Amino acid sequence: MVTRRIWSLVLALAFTGLVQAANTVRIEPAEGGQWELASDRSQAQVFTRKVPGTKVKEVKMEAVIDAPVAQVWQTISDIQHYPDFMPYIDDIEIVGDADNGGQYVYHRVDPPLVSKRDYTLLIVNEADAEAGEYYRYWTQMNQFGPEPKQGVVRLEICDGSWALSRLPDGKTKATYWVYTDPGGKIPGWLANQANTVGLYDVLNAVEKRAKVQP
Repeated sequence: MVTRRIWSLVLALAFTGLVQAANTVRIEPAEGGQWELASDRSQAQVFTRKVPGTKVKEVKMEAVIDAPVAQVWQTISDIQHYPDFMPYIDDIEIVGDADNGGQYVYHRVDPPLVSKRDYTLLIVNEADAEAGEYYRYWTQMNQFGPEPKQGVVRLEICDGSWALSRLPDGKTKATYWVYTDPGGKIPGWLANQANTVGLYDVLNAVEKRAKVQP
């Protein structure tokens, strides 16, 4: 989870209109805290850990993707086509560029059994193609996106990252981390279960798409 000090800084700057200065903060899991194995499927394992003061847990997947790292990176970077292959993505719109080279991207999702959700993220990419190392992170920046819509629940917490590296056998080592609250009246235990299962859905979608990349 982003440390409380950094998150408080981002919120404070948002209220003063100076949030651009905070966009250089690299979003990644904080050190420390015990990860617990939640599930294990073939070439992927999902871990969770508690976040003090909240009902929602951080979730992390460690996996091997059966595709070259450049093709996996191309897949997760192809954000404008997420509605074509990413689970539950209903709409995507790039709404602006950030000073740190990232982009503000509006998302609307249509998950099963509950109403639609939406949020705007700051997304930043870091790539070292020669080394075969890639990192993408995101954090909620709703103030840069559209106004809330009637009948759509606005997410207030959505931090995460992809870390990719090339493996000697041509496959990709991937770590996918997310800390998000689906909002609404969803119980904490159900939100945690949905977040855990949802990572496998994302992994399968990315691997399938990456395999057919040119």
